[in-house]
Amino acid sequence: MDKNLLNRAKKLMEQMSVTQDNYECEKCRDLGYVFVMEDKYEVAKPCDCFAKKQAFEKLSKCSLSDAFKKKNFKNYDCNYQWQVKAKHQVLKFCSDFSNSNSSLILIGKPGTGKTHLGIAAMLKLLDGNITCKYVEYNNMIVSIKQSIIDEKNHMREMEKYLNSRVIFIDDFLNGKTTEEDINYIYRIINTRYLQQKPMIISTEKSLDEIIDFDEVVGSRIVEMAGENVIYFDENSENHRLRNFTKNY
Repeated sequence: MDKNLLNRAKKLMEQMSVTQDNYECEKCRDLGYVFVMEDKYEVAKPCDCFAKKQAFEKLSKCSLSDAFKKKNFKNYDCNYQWQVKAKHQVLKFCSDFSNSNSSLILIGKPGTGKTHLGIAAMLKLLDGNITCKYVEYNNMIVSIKQSIIDEKNHMREMEKYLNSRVIFIDDFLNGKTTEEDINYIYRIINTRYLQQKPMIISTEKSLDEIIDFDEVVGSRIVEMAGENVIYFDENSENHRLRNFTKNY
């Protein structure tokens, strides 16, 4: 660091007389840097809190709710062998990501844990400084349609889904799909395909159904995922209803 800049920063820290309770980090006084001696010279080093702040900023930009931010690999239920297998497959996807640049497809019935593992994968990639964005499929389509009135607003909306290094599209193709929807989906998938920007996709649709929906879109998704297509046990129960008792 430049010597004059170092002295200015140090002087600023010394002049600050705010009480300890006003700092989130007393160690660096919220500057993000501390001064240490190295080879008889005083140098500025990132404080321990700096990485935590960066992690928080990444989480705030990935569009996850507070509840979803808690869905990690540690608290994913592995009561059955198919859950263990799914977890290991997603962990392998994460560990291989820097080399494979692959997408991930999670296929299964509602309540089988697709979203949980997809978010766990996102959080793991974020730890590796890979920017990710979460979007629920129907909300994405509605937001795109609402933005079409204003061209600039529409471009900004589309950029959310085109520019992120990794995007997690949850509940892909859930509900009715119009011809207009297909055009938006094609643009997003095709652009990401051409730019080699991976996706995490959870869906109740089989690969055959995705390809039947639109062969160009489906074939690109399948190619991008390669071996990273995970099928959740079709005989499994919806875990969200595990405590529900029928009254009839």
